[in-house]
Amino acid sequence: MNLKIYDHKDGIKYTFSSIPGDKSIAHRALIIGALPRGKYTIKNFPKNEDCIATMECMKKLGISIENSNTTLVVESPGYMNFTKSVAIMDCKNSGTTARLIMGLMSGAGIKGMITGDNSLRERPMKRVTDPLNLMGANIVSTEGKLPIIINSANGKMKAITYDMPVASAQVKSSIIIAGFLSKGETKVVEKIKTRDHTENIFKYLGASISIRGNEIYITNSPINSRDFTIPGDVSSAAFLIALCLLSKNSEITIKNVLLNERRSKYLCILKQMGAKVNWDIYEEQCGENIGDISVKSSVLKAITIEREDTASIIDEVPVISVLAAFSEGTTIIKGVEELKHKESNRIEGIINNLKNIGIQCYYKHDSIIIEGRDHYFSKDINIVTFKDHRIAMAFSAAAIRNSKNTIIEDWEYTSISFPECTNFFKLFLNI
Repeated sequence: MNLKIYDHKDGIKYTFSSIPGDKSIAHRALIIGALPRGKYTIKNFPKNEDCIATMECMKKLGISIENSNTTLVVESPGYMNFTKSVAIMDCKNSGTTARLIMGLMSGAGIKGMITGDNSLRERPMKRVTDPLNLMGANIVSTEGKLPIIINSANGKMKAITYDMPVASAQVKSSIIIAGFLSKGETKVVEKIKTRDHTENIFKYLGASISIRGNEIYITNSPINSRDFTIPGDVSSAAFLIALCLLSKNSEITIKNVLLNERRSKYLCILKQMGAKVNWDIYEEQCGENIGDISVKSSVLKAITIEREDTASIIDEVPVISVLAAFSEGTTIIKGVEELKHKESNRIEGIINNLKNIGIQCYYKHDSIIIEGRDHYFSKDINIVTFKDHRIAMAFSAAAIRNSKNTIIEDWEYTSISFPECTNFFKLFLNI
């Protein structure tokens, strides 16, 4: 399904009282939250395809999940009583599901196959299978990609010290989950700190976990079932913020949003670009800060984003690239190599589509360089999304600056992470 955007609106003033729950926390609330035996609820669970894939995988382990609108009631027998053999874990398009489930199954001694759709089967998994095999897992794969076969380690998983070769919260989380289920103390060392939702949830459940600088230590310990209220997804809010920034005379407020320090880096970068964006933390839920974000239309300027910051905004790089296209000067985003290994080669998607709308840009030495200017354009354009939800949503923001038609190809893929986005975007775009 292609989406046609033929006009846009200015002068928007609106408050979003809530947005769908954060994907990263929702995955972990199901996977880590189900480790202890007990019954708990998850409120504001996002109904995107990725999180539904995790829910269906967890059911195969013998976990009961009652689903009522955006509230789940989860009853777990505890990891020691999980079903010990499953035929196929189909993770669909969700890399988070595949990598975290890999750590769970290995640590809990569960046999089975993990696979996914065509896109997920092209993404690198050796970065996860290697450390898990070092811990005593018995994982077989072809060329380090899905499908993989996990043969039970029969409770013989052992702790390791692991220096992360790549900055990846998914890889780190898989090792931490397996480490919790192993004998001894597992130590994970990050060169660059990544999002810490896994650590926060283990703390929230009462696990023996500690963080010392860039080192995470975890051992098996008693933990308790606890309820979760998932804060709004700041990565989804990123697209609404971009639409507001690029429109004229507009103001929005987005309430009850996740404001984890390593996820709100996107907002800090927007501030550096001159964006009129502010946020206020007022509460903690399930170990995470939440608050409100206020945004006003802004004139933006180019900046350089350093490698150590890119790890915290890896999902927001596409939308930042679109904002950079309409900022004065040359924006440089360093350390973007990981974007080649997402749902698509996002570097290719960003560069090709920016050139399509008349922006000079290129990829060099692991950096995206964008020659931006504060401008409007007037031509019919087709955005090629490579069936990537974040490319589709990011480049819909460019339509705010186009007086002619913008076609977003394969728009249906936005349901992977943000199925409600069309309803939200209607405020700004005639769709």
